[in-house]
Amino acid sequence: GSPKKTTKQPLTKHPYEKAGSYPVTVTVTDKHNQTADASINQRVVPPGSRNLISYPTEDPYVTVSSTPTQAKVNEPVKFDASPSHDMDGEPLKKYIWDFGDGSP
Repeated sequence: GSPKKTTKQPLTKHPYEKAGSYPVTVTVTDKHNQTADASINQRVVPPGSRNLISYPTEDPYVTVSSTPTQAKVNEPVKFDASPSHDMDGEPLKKYIWDFGDGSP
């Protein structure tokens, strides 16, 4: 993988040398040295590709969002992975969710 890049700004750029789907994570630190992480899957296609969805890769493309992004205790959170798709741009057949709190 790529070496980690540390910045003091919330924006950065990174060029990819090969097509594929890459997990990208950012870890932030506040003035109290508290940290938090966020991640996305970045899709990269060859130069000149016209149809970004149909470029075949081995793995499906997955992305997820949450609403609200900061919930109160016992407030239901909606998680949406509907933009995710397989290498042909078709819907995925199974989603396994882990909410990080030990619940089933």
